Amino acid sequence: MGLSLLSALQILENETLVDTYQDIDSRKYGYSITHNEDRYCRPIVSCSPAYNSREDALTAGTELIKQVKKLDLSPQRKSLVDTIGWEEIVKTIDSIVQTSKNKRE
Repeated sequence: MGLSLLSALQILENETLVDTYQDIDSRKYGYSITHNEDRYCRPIVSCSPAYNSREDALTAGTELIKQVKKLDLSPQRKSLVDTIGWEEIVKTIDSIVQTSKNKRE
């Protein structure tokens, strides 16, 4: 299974969950990895149903997360930020989010 750099960075830098599903026709199981910030599950990646059991699919998704969390993607992240120029945008968005959270508290 291929994984994009952006998906790997999302997994690496965020709280994530693995969920499984079963295909109606084949009866095989797949998994999805979601970003779980503030309990709004945003899909990051999903795997086609290729596993014979829910446990196998869950194990595969969990293993993928473990493998990604071991990676050092700092150089790739810096290159991406330098190319796109998002560092200042990210700081601004973070400031807005923090202000919003403080107002709710």
